[in-house]
Amino acid sequence: LECIGYRIEGLDHQGGMASAGKTLVFGGRGMVGAAICRELAQRSVGPIASLARSKPATPALEGVEELGSIDALKPETFESLLPGAKAVVISIGEPPWILDKERAMRSNGSTNISIMRAAAKHRVPRIVLVNATMPSWGLIAGYREGKQAAEQEAHNYPDSCGVPCSVLVMKPSAVSGTRQEGSVKIPLWVVLEPMRAFMQIFSRPLQALENLLPSLLGNVLRPPVRVEEIALAAADAIEAPAEGGLRELGVNELVGYAAKKA
Repeated sequence: LECIGYRIEGLDHQGGMASAGKTLVFGGRGMVGAAICRELAQRSVGPIASLARSKPATPALEGVEELGSIDALKPETFESLLPGAKAVVISIGEPPWILDKERAMRSNGSTNISIMRAAAKHRVPRIVLVNATMPSWGLIAGYREGKQAAEQEAHNYPDSCGVPCSVLVMKPSAVSGTRQEGSVKIPLWVVLEPMRAFMQIFSRPLQALENLLPSLLGNVLRPPVRVEEIALAAADAIEAPAEGGLRELGVNELVGYAAKKA
């Protein structure tokens, strides 16, 4: 997941107003956000904007508008894009190994909450939140509490939005795919795909181990989710009617997820 940072260098939205029916993907340059943008573009669901801290020198995806200088903690950097938007996808945060608790809570919780509250103000009818399934280790307390706060805000969204809407909260475990770090591609799938196969084959004994040692292994021995599965579920939610209410997809629902047929 890409973390949309805390500093702004100036807007470059060329007027800033979203066209009707646009899907805004916060963190669209991260591994998960980019996969969601690709899937939406392939389905031709309407205008798509990828929002991030920086804007690439050349467009990464055909049919996706790239917007930079977005600060999730400063609604004034993106709020003008929300009126008339079809959906908001939130795929931002920092990994659990960020051990500064305040920073982890801010990047994984406050950023997400800021976006959802701004979206509710402008009555955006669809929210897709990429959250996480995670252990209860004290070492990652900031990460966990930030993610939990974001999830609670998503649960409150149908009431705060004030119009019929749909909210999807996805809670994958580790995400298998290829991560881009600058010009370097990191094939996470090389490690995570064999792990996924092993964990699927031995799911019952691994679940028994989790149950035996919940404080140590709870939510740990879950198969990785493919980034494409997350993208399919997100795109299905955006294409679905906006009156769908709140829905959650955990690891069991995401592993092997197949796109819904129109």
